Amino acid sequence: MERIAVGAVVAMLVISGCGGGGGSSGSAGMNGGAGTTGTGGSVGTAGTIGTAGTSGSAGTSGSAGANGGAGTSGTSGAAGTSGTAGTSGSAGTSGVAGTSGSAGTSGSAGTSGSAGTSGSAGTTGTAGTTGAGGTGGVCQTAQIRYEPLIPTVYLVVDRSTSMFHCLTSSESVCSDKANTSWSTLKTAIEMVITQLDGQVRFGFTTISGTNPAGGGMCPVIDGTLADNLAPALNNAAAIKAKYDDLTWPSATDVLTTGKKIESPAMYAIKATTKALMADTSPGDKYILFATDGTEDFCDDALEICASDSTVGAIQAAFVAKVRTIVFGLQSSQFNLPAGVLDAFANAGVGEPTVASLPSGQDTTAIFDQCTGVAPWRADLTASGHPTTRGPTATVGTYATTAGPTKPFKPNAADQSMLTTQLSTALTGVKSCTFDLNNINGQSITVDTTKLNQAHVKIEGVEIPLGATNGWNVDAAAPTQLVLSGTACTTWRDPASKKIDLEFPCSH
Repeated sequence: MERIAVGAVVAMLVISGCGGGGGSSGSAGMNGGAGTTGTGGSVGTAGTIGTAGTSGSAGTSGSAGANGGAGTSGTSGAAGTSGTAGTSGSAGTSGVAGTSGSAGTSGSAGTSGSAGTSGSAGTTGTAGTTGAGGTGGVCQTAQIRYEPLIPTVYLVVDRSTSMFHCLTSSESVCSDKANTSWSTLKTAIEMVITQLDGQVRFGFTTISGTNPAGGGMCPVIDGTLADNLAPALNNAAAIKAKYDDLTWPSATDVLTTGKKIESPAMYAIKATTKALMADTSPGDKYILFATDGTEDFCDDALEICASDSTVGAIQAAFVAKVRTIVFGLQSSQFNLPAGVLDAFANAGVGEPTVASLPSGQDTTAIFDQCTGVAPWRADLTASGHPTTRGPTATVGTYATTAGPTKPFKPNAADQSMLTTQLSTALTGVKSCTFDLNNINGQSITVDTTKLNQAHVKIEGVEIPLGATNGWNVDAAAPTQLVLSGTACTTWRDPASKKIDLEFPCSH
């Protein structure tokens, strides 16, 4: 399912060295060779200073041999005792000097002992090599933080005459205003957008107009949005004021050509898409398309033609990176033909779309019935599709098998159901699919054989690995992490803003 985000995702990625069978140890630094002590100075004519002992095994500099003390005059001075050996230098410290020979009774002054040579410096140990992956261990981590790059949702609301029909009687313009699709939808919209006022930039427009051929006016044909309020954050109060101020049609209007309010959905979708494309605000763009009945071209054209044009407009919106959420109000008075809402919903998210047709007919029937309808013919020409009879001579692009997305279809008379489904539709614009190949410009390489060693947490709570109510990575598309079922529901909670990811080494 397509991911849809209430906001952008800002991520931080840290890649560290893999754990596993440890790296080889670095070789020890070599100790310096022992320094030799200086030889003792000779005393008088006789005894010489004993030679200094050599230093210990540690790589230290040998200390200098001590200078022989000056010999006093004497007749035959005894030989000076040998200087004691320098002790082993710790970390290159000097060895202890040999002691001076005792003075002879006579003789010339003993010469100075030569300095002990320094021990050679220890060599630096080689660095330990990085351990290979071995049995695993987390070496790739990332944190996905949900930041409110606010999405924009344009509410495109059907204002055709059918919306004012009684839900429980045949009165075409209901004297009991609360007993209409218009009022129940308005109540639900005003409640839900108030709850999401600081999280979504809402805009508002209606699908309405009167037939120009009967003296009416339908500015949306020329791209002018009806009853328009441009998207803005914290726009709920302004939308409520606009919504509440819209006039109620009269019973005579329903019977008068040029006054009856039509349902030019295709034109409204096109104009709304254009407005959203011009909106430079960050965040994803959506149309919430709410309708209760058949579409037209601001006239009484065949529904099959208007619906084909509407599918084409919704598919063009998706190409322009505007997704459409379809909200089809169900009532005993007005329901779209089977499959029309499904086609709108699939088109809105870029899925394969099946044309809504009478049983036993193929898409050639659309051309056969619509080729003489000027607005449809103009749409067909603009679509780039074949303009001569055939199964592909349609405004919309169709497949033989439909995509999985379904429209919301609440009972217009059930206020609770309507409000709940609208809330679900709008909060569902938060994504449950993440591209691991592009987290803040870096990527996590996923080894699908080690998924059981990975961890995914939402707000610090561990999410199980699983394709039904958890997280998973498709082996065929290992750069896509998908949250499903209850895990997706948890993420879509407005309070959930952080996902922690931990994946093992990929080798």
